[in-house]
Parts: sequence; C-alpha cells; structure tokens
Amino acid sequence: MRLAKATDILHKSSNLIPQLVTAGQKLSDCILNDGKILVLGNGSSAFVGQIFAAHLMYRFERDRPGLPAISLNADATMINSLSDESRSEQYSRQIKALGRTSDCLLIISATGTCADLIQAVSAAHELELPVIALTGSDDGKISTLLNYGDIEIRVDSDYPPTVREQHLLLIHCWNELIDLQIFG
Repeated sequence: MRLAKATDILHKSSNLIPQLVTAGQKLSDCILNDGKILVLGNGSSAFVGQIFAAHLMYRFERDRPGLPAISLNADATMINSLSDESRSEQYSRQIKALGRTSDCLLIISATGTCADLIQAVSAAHELELPVIALTGSDDGKISTLLNYGDIEIRVDSDYPPTVREQHLLLIHCWNELIDLQIFG
C-alpha cells in the first residue's frame, strides 16, 4: 500500500517540475554571483540537506570544482553548545553570522512546524536572502512566512517518510541542474 502511495506521489511530483527548474536556476545564480547556499533541516530532513551540501562541495556525478554550500545542522558542537532556552535560535544565529546578501537559504522540512526553522526563515528575510523551502503537505507555518521571490516546493503527502523520499529525489535533480548550468 505504501509503495502504491509513493508511486502516486512521484507521478504527482511531475507538477513540481517548473518550480524545480526555477529553484535550480535560483540556486545556480546564487553560486554564479559569488554566493553560498545555506542548507538546513531537522531530523531526517537534516540528513537530506547534508547530502545536498556534500554533493555541491565535493561532487555529484562527475569530478568538478567544489561549490559553496554549508549545512548548518552538520556542526554537532555548534548545535550542542546552545542552551535549551536558545535552541530555537540554533539556525537563525548561524544565518545572521554567516549569511551575506548574495547567499540563498534552502530549508528542508517534512512538517514545517519547528520553531528553529521558522526563526531561520525570518533571519534570512532580515538579511534579504531568498528562501527555497522543500515541504510536505502538512507544511506548518513555513509557507505563510515566505516572501515574493521565495520558492516553496511542496510534496503532496502528509506521510513524512514519503515526503523525505521525494525531497531526496528533488535535491538530486537540483545537483544535476546546478552542475549542468554551471559546468555545461
């Protein structure tokens, strides 16, 4: 039953192709304009973001120079140094310290309800960084915070494992698009 549902979601994902291409172009433009991509997510979505950043920094399917991407949830010392009171600021503080106007924020969330992700979007907007959000159909508050020019790609499922599977597929598509747009 889950496989049939996942196949149906993948078929519906073809509707996401225009947004996927637009977001891929925005990410490529960020890099071509000497910016970096700040990537974040929580739980398993953090892992998806780390894969995306690693493929940019090191390689996807072919050897090429590394591209600037930082997974903000990958530094265990940084994340664990925060007290419980400041846990909701774990990403917004990093965005404010590392973000520059030429950068872009990629936020990945199957549910979109975590306070730290919501504050991260606000911090990106304070710095006028464009935001690209990968979400699920239970998108929480993230989509309501997005500005004109931001992009949300919402997977049509409220089952988080299916959402994460589709997010993984989408980030691999972006890795391919970015490589093609930058290196031909």
